[in-house]
Amino acid sequence: MASRKLFTFNLKIDKYGPVYNLIRGVWEQRVSRVGFYILLGIIVFSLIGIFYTPYNPSATNFPRDLPPSPQHLLGTDDYGHDIFSQLLVGGFPVIGVGFAVGLIGTLIAILIGITAGLYAETMIDRVLSAITQIFLIIPGILIIELIGAYLGAVQFKLGYITILFALSLTGWAWGARVLRSLVLSLRRREYILSSDLIGESKLSIIFNQIIPNNLPFIASNFFFTAIYGIAGFTFIYYFGLGSLTQVNWGTMLYWSLGGEAYLRGLWWWYIPPGLMIGLVAFSFALINIGIDRVANPRLRIWDVKKYMKKIEKAKEKEEVLTR
Repeated sequence: MASRKLFTFNLKIDKYGPVYNLIRGVWEQRVSRVGFYILLGIIVFSLIGIFYTPYNPSATNFPRDLPPSPQHLLGTDDYGHDIFSQLLVGGFPVIGVGFAVGLIGTLIAILIGITAGLYAETMIDRVLSAITQIFLIIPGILIIELIGAYLGAVQFKLGYITILFALSLTGWAWGARVLRSLVLSLRRREYILSSDLIGESKLSIIFNQIIPNNLPFIASNFFFTAIYGIAGFTFIYYFGLGSLTQVNWGTMLYWSLGGEAYLRGLWWWYIPPGLMIGLVAFSFALINIGIDRVANPRLRIWDVKKYMKKIEKAKEKEEVLTR
């Protein structure tokens, strides 16, 4: 019998590796670059809020309902808060939880989806598929509401860690189901069967064959789950399930709803946080479009001028070498 080889992990970010090729392919798509620039700008804006704000975001000693002015760039709300300071501080929790939910949810999807696909038609596959179906059928927001209602009954307001746990628990099922289908289509390919025949371990096949061939979907699932995390985070605070003493874009929307800002014409109270949330989700969607184009050449938009220049340079090099 052939001895099983030790686990090796060769998913390197080199010039010819799958990670590099994915990053380069996504970056070559103009729509993805726009998404990255928007996201980078919002991240920098939110990081500034950690170290600097014009005023204390919790201070209530300013005149109420002031419109935007040089002293208060986005005016003040019904409680005397400086809205621009709150907008600076409130971005990092939303983006941080969104990225964390995307990462954790994608890791869970990889673990469950690939395991179910490799052990298809076994008891492991049946159990994992049943769990996945349960989380697909039950709406994630309903689970979050139940957790919020239970914790509210015991006088415990949802904190960032609890919200992160709840969103990660409910955001992995779709990715796991699709990954299982992708693994089922790959596990009978010749190179997978050959790797198993020569004694490659399951882990080596997963990390060196299956994951590299599914990197575009895994990356796309990360951004999709991150959007879900941001939307769920905002939903929790918008409906008052979270701790309302915490300053973030969700609580800003909650207090603007309670103050009937939209009826009183106080647009500077609710439009800025809503616009920032929308821009984050929009940037993720643009990046996902680029990933889809890399995964599916039919969707890809080629820069003809760029490739014609490369062809001309290659011809010039050939002429120089042949002289």
